[in-house]
Amino acid sequence: MVIDFKGINKLQQSTLLTTVNSGEPNWSYIPSAGKSLKSKQEFVSEIKELAKKAVTASNKTESEYIANRVIQLNAEYLSDVAPDRKRLYQQARNAVRNQNGKSDCHGIGELTLLDYLEAAKGRESNLAEKSFALAGGGILRCPILTGGGYGAEISFQGAKVLSNTGYGWSYEMTPAEVEKKNEFYSIYWKEYKAVKNELGEQLTELPDYLADRTSFDAKA
Repeated sequence: MVIDFKGINKLQQSTLLTTVNSGEPNWSYIPSAGKSLKSKQEFVSEIKELAKKAVTASNKTESEYIANRVIQLNAEYLSDVAPDRKRLYQQARNAVRNQNGKSDCHGIGELTLLDYLEAAKGRESNLAEKSFALAGGGILRCPILTGGGYGAEISFQGAKVLSNTGYGWSYEMTPAEVEKKNEFYSIYWKEYKAVKNELGEQLTELPDYLADRTSFDAKA
């Protein structure tokens, strides 16, 4: 059985995964420290099970669902080496909130980092000329977007570990995350190929959503 993974790369690059409707990052798809307490054995079992399902999936809807689950599980797998992106995000949000002097009253919930950046648009104090030191070594910068207003770039250990420049939240992997990601997909593809060989099927070209990349650019 040949599974058509065409369009998965578009899924990853679209505005589908890493931003929720409120404008917050979608942490289901973004690696962050402490995301999972699963054992290595549990991870390996889940990775292999997804690989088996990918081989036997019978339609595009099922294969896209599996692709999303692979991305989610990979985010969990990276959590033991990932920066604490969640905490860095909250620290960045607080830094801009304090800069604006705004309250957290926003209908049913708190303002997001993007809300605070939007509120700062047009103020005399130019956020783009500043950088905010965050606890634990993170740095927030707020570049001016081509369409106006401010974006957000949170750096940690030389990598832009979380950023939004008008197209949804994205992240760049640290070297430790890249190594861990390669480990994850090594397990996945070894199982994938083994199952296909058992079924006597010819291995097709690798899906583009699993191409070697150190950044992730998508939102929902």
